[in-house]
Amino acid sequence: MSTSTRTPGSTLRMLLVSSRPLSWVNTAYPFAAAYLITTGGIDLAWVLGTLYFLIPYNLAMYGINDVFDYESDLHNPRKGGVEGAVLDRGFHRITLWAALATNVPFLIALVFLGSPLSWLVLAVSVFAVVAYSAPGLRLRNARSWTP
Repeated sequence: MSTSTRTPGSTLRMLLVSSRPLSWVNTAYPFAAAYLITTGGIDLAWVLGTLYFLIPYNLAMYGINDVFDYESDLHNPRKGGVEGAVLDRGFHRITLWAALATNVPFLIALVFLGSPLSWLVLAVSVFAVVAYSAPGLRLRNARSWTP
């Protein structure tokens, strides 16, 4: 899809698919449970952290991966369904910007509400998500698929 035919609805749909909604619980639930167990209560940091790990974190994790694994995703038969999008090149730039725009406000708030230890854990988590797929940082071997 070219950027000239991209509509706000198609962009939101692609961002949603790229964030892997079926996986949202895999990041939000562990955060929410660990926070509740360690602090003993629900507060603003719990709410914001749970929302952050529900959608923006997943958009960063999977969206960045969809952009930088585009070539291998084209040949991967699992892509295109619940295991991820083959993110059209016309959505690559907007996906990276959307990941940045949705993550930064939450990260600022969580740093403001957190402690130095929580900053460290959050920094390691966010670095790992970016470094998993981003060129120059790539912390994993490129996946290869052969028919």
